[in-house]
Amino acid sequence: MPPLPVPNRGVNTMPPPTAMPGRTAMPPPPPPTAAKPDHIVLPSDPAKPAPILTTEQAVSEWPRTPGYQGFMGWLKRRCDRIRGKNIIDGNDGASEPTAALLDILDQMVAWVEEVPPHPQAGQRFGNLAFREYIVLVEKRLPAIVAATSMSATLQGQVLPLLIKSHAFGHPTRIDYGTGHELAFVLSLWCCVVAGWVATEQEQDELVLRVFPRYLDLVTKLQSTYRLEPAGSHGVWGLDDYCFMPYLLGSAQLLGGDISPDEALKAATSSSGPFTDLYTLSLHRITLFKRGAAFSEHSPLLDSLSQFPSWVKVHSGLTKMYQAEVLGKRVVVQGLWVGGWCWGEDMPAATEYERRSSALSRIGTATTAAPWAQQTQAPTAGAVPNR
Repeated sequence: MPPLPVPNRGVNTMPPPTAMPGRTAMPPPPPPTAAKPDHIVLPSDPAKPAPILTTEQAVSEWPRTPGYQGFMGWLKRRCDRIRGKNIIDGNDGASEPTAALLDILDQMVAWVEEVPPHPQAGQRFGNLAFREYIVLVEKRLPAIVAATSMSATLQGQVLPLLIKSHAFGHPTRIDYGTGHELAFVLSLWCCVVAGWVATEQEQDELVLRVFPRYLDLVTKLQSTYRLEPAGSHGVWGLDDYCFMPYLLGSAQLLGGDISPDEALKAATSSSGPFTDLYTLSLHRITLFKRGAAFSEHSPLLDSLSQFPSWVKVHSGLTKMYQAEVLGKRVVVQGLWVGGWCWGEDMPAATEYERRSSALSRIGTATTAAPWAQQTQAPTAGAVPNR
């Protein structure tokens, strides 16, 4: 199988779900839960992370906690501040914490070369070498995190999110999805709560510099080890693997000259350079999914291109993220949530071992898309270049 081409970097409510004939509609918005960020108080001595989001009751309570509301307030603040700003490539000018995070991710990319994929002819997803890669991560990551200037308290919040929450993919199921992505983003939030990443500019760089580097890593893992989409809605979902790049990327494009339709045309007709996360992620889909028109394999993203501006697109994606990612037990049940992601009085971890064991045995159900037989599995090496 020839290698996939490599993309280059560089360039108040949604309408009801009756939007367009023949188009996939956005889901209805969740009930309002946000609080003002300046009213959020989080513990200075946070509870240790635990798998507490394993029941519907816990998931429904989470939006009312200071940790959730602080995280959403921080995310909204980042989206407001990155309007019109580009992805930042390279390490030049990065602060010490930012450079440390970039170095960790770069080391993890290099580890892939130590664990080549196993020959597995005829298997569309799930190369068993990924389990060996995650063993390396579990052995090495604590030491390189400890070598940074993170406090012991911060390390105690971040490492369970990265390792126990499987922020780089689940080794048993050999899959990756929005819950794993969320674990990484929550680890960035913890860096802010701890004051390790302090200034507004540094926090913006978590979004514009660190998160894109994380996407490079997980895209390489997806293509090298053929990770299965975790809990994918198939053709009826937004993206098989991720959500955050569309939320952040639409924020980057707010008020700019590029329309949603122009972004889709650029993503499907050009190899770049792409300077925003939204267009870059649209282009990545064209590398992973072949054999059908974009409107057929990604109808929801295609429908977003019909809006005249980014305002409704971004607003709708924000509500969809709260409803379909943060609000879904099947997505968040694997998260190890600590005091900075919840607050005081964390509930007990309930039934996690039973649920985790069952999930490991049976995997996560996925919805097959009609075009699935015609598409190619991701090919090793299909990662965005800088």
